[in-house]
Amino acid sequence: MSTVLEEVATASEAALRSLGFRLGHKSADTWAFTLPNSRPAVRTLRGDRGRITLSEARKRGDQHGGERALLVAPSASPGVISAARLGRWDLLLWDGPEALINGVSYAAVGMGAPADAPRRRDRLGAVAPATAPAPLPPGVAGSRAVSPHGVGHSTEPAPLPHTGGRPAWTRWAVARLLLLRGPQPVGRLSDVLGVSRQAVGRALQQWGGWVHRAPDGAWSAVNGPQLRAAWDGAYSGPGGVVTGWWHPLPPLQQARAAVLVAQREGAWPLVSGSIALRSHGVEPHVDNGPACVLVRTEVDLASAGFQRVELDSATLVLRVPHDPTVWATATPATVAGEAVVITDPLMAGFLAWGDI
Repeated sequence: MSTVLEEVATASEAALRSLGFRLGHKSADTWAFTLPNSRPAVRTLRGDRGRITLSEARKRGDQHGGERALLVAPSASPGVISAARLGRWDLLLWDGPEALINGVSYAAVGMGAPADAPRRRDRLGAVAPATAPAPLPPGVAGSRAVSPHGVGHSTEPAPLPHTGGRPAWTRWAVARLLLLRGPQPVGRLSDVLGVSRQAVGRALQQWGGWVHRAPDGAWSAVNGPQLRAAWDGAYSGPGGVVTGWWHPLPPLQQARAAVLVAQREGAWPLVSGSIALRSHGVEPHVDNGPACVLVRTEVDLASAGFQRVELDSATLVLRVPHDPTVWATATPATVAGEAVVITDPLMAGFLAWGDI
């Protein structure tokens, strides 16, 4: 298309602003903007009102001279997303919203949720942005171990078979999404996680009797507490590289300072642990561990006054996780007056127990 459709341009502009991009000069389809890490960029927008498929992306996104293209749409197929993560083209999905620029992901802060979603307040009393995930089933929020006894133990599905090999990130993430967001069709799970529908189908099959498919095609938990207990017993943690840092500030201010440094470096930080649990409205059972921030790449916090220390002396833990799905299920919030993104309640509960 020669000119970005008005409604597509409006949605794209709103999405870019919500992601922390600063817009500059716009000339027809060519837009200049500054990335959240302060780097300038110029892109030619190519998009439409519908979901971008791989064949459409090849036509519109592969560069043939001129400015690099930015594919814009409400959603995209897993193949398009995977290619964008490898840097083949740049992508802006305004339903998230999420942007992939040169293979770097910039995800939503404060948008993408329904207007009637519940609002909550952080510990400082500031209203947090609305968030989309549904509440956890009663009695399971914030608990590392929830017994299935008393909720129909006689009908509990058989234990999951041992699959061996690599960690089952997709399988575990599929269960989290069903617990957090309720019934989901395979296509939606595929889009959120950025994996193929076949991978989602295998994950659902592996959960066996804990999940079921409705006539309309949506998958859901047969019994929320039982699936939660099964996930909790199966999930081995996000893994990755963990570093310890010390700072005299209170934990909330430490997390805020670490997030600002990581945002400047394009490391896409997520606040987790006890701070994230409280933002989700859940009081952690144990609250004497360090603050926890997850990042895509290692970040040096010395510029914010932190000192590198051993983990047993740390007041803040910085983790570069191996589990790539922690970003797919993250949600926007406000911490210490700062708009940030936090891990989902299940992941936050897992990391609130000093799992370092």
